[in-house]
Amino acid sequence: MTKILVIEDETPIRENVMEILELEGFDVFGAADGSRGLELAARIKPDLILCDITMPEVDGYEVLVEVRRTPEIAAVPFIFLTARTDRPFVRHGMELGADDYITKPFTPAEIRAAVASRLDRRKAMEKSSDEDLEQARRTLIRMVSHELRTPLISINTSAEIISRQIGQLNPAQLQDMMDALNRGGKRLNRVVEQIVLVAELDTNALSANAIQQYGAVVPLSEVLIAAIDLARAFAYRHPDVTIRLDERDDQAAIVCDMRALKHALAELITNALSFSPREGEVTIAQWQVADRVWLSIVDHGVGMTPEQVELALKDFHQIDRDRHEQQGMGLGLPLARRIIAAHGGELEISSVRGKGTQITLNLPVTDGT
Repeated sequence: MTKILVIEDETPIRENVMEILELEGFDVFGAADGSRGLELAARIKPDLILCDITMPEVDGYEVLVEVRRTPEIAAVPFIFLTARTDRPFVRHGMELGADDYITKPFTPAEIRAAVASRLDRRKAMEKSSDEDLEQARRTLIRMVSHELRTPLISINTSAEIISRQIGQLNPAQLQDMMDALNRGGKRLNRVVEQIVLVAELDTNALSANAIQQYGAVVPLSEVLIAAIDLARAFAYRHPDVTIRLDERDDQAAIVCDMRALKHALAELITNALSFSPREGEVTIAQWQVADRVWLSIVDHGVGMTPEQVELALKDFHQIDRDRHEQQGMGLGLPLARRIIAAHGGELEISSVRGKGTQITLNLPVTDGT
């Protein structure tokens, strides 16, 4: 049964609203003040809240702010009951996250209409959310299956050919088979490592506290060199694009989980390589300002629109996959950003469609003590 919470300090109004809603078949709860209302909301997790604004101690605005910051009830539709109708007053409540206003005095029809409208809207949003979740689930299954099966097929096929025809293959053919095995293994290794790192982040095995406690103190330049080598192994297009390295302040040291940070930087450099022109150049620069060390990765490839940049930072999204052959599950950029954030860093992307992309990140330096 749909649960509705009515928070109103005037007893006649509260009882009147509750009676109207109970006659409509709702499970209705009442609270005479904001504090009690918040306690009830946390306990019963209502489907909708009706709340007076002017109440002693905890007013309606404070109730709304607390509701919106509580994850379990943050999305609950919230309707204010008020005798005031001036625009600044109404606007303030809407800016805090109110869904609607009912002005006192009100009729039963107005209560019923406002409640029905908000509940219908919530059902529509939940349906849309469920559909999005199902689509995301299908996309995840499809992409994981593809990214695991494709290199496995290549590995198994090459191994079978070598096993059956090893005496008949000339050195060039044998080298081709070995190269296919190597490519398949590297691609599979990248996918597995991505999945492992996501799991470590989700379970806090890879976190700011863990990095500070167990991380190693190393120059960022050391991690960067290793990441470039890994990126060339990851890159499915143009792995041999020239990389120009500008390492000012190359002794700037950081505390890091080297495996994770190397992978994060490799994901960023891989994108720069893969989307650069074959004869292009990727520029990587490092410098220190105060207590932060900065890194920029610049390519002159296809670039992205602001909307595409936003999508690229979401899990399982790949830009222009229908137009460009791509590998991976769309985890590279969001995974890199999460790993950098766990190291106390920040990542930004600037891109111009048709001109290229610049990724800029910074990390806290350490004196090693």
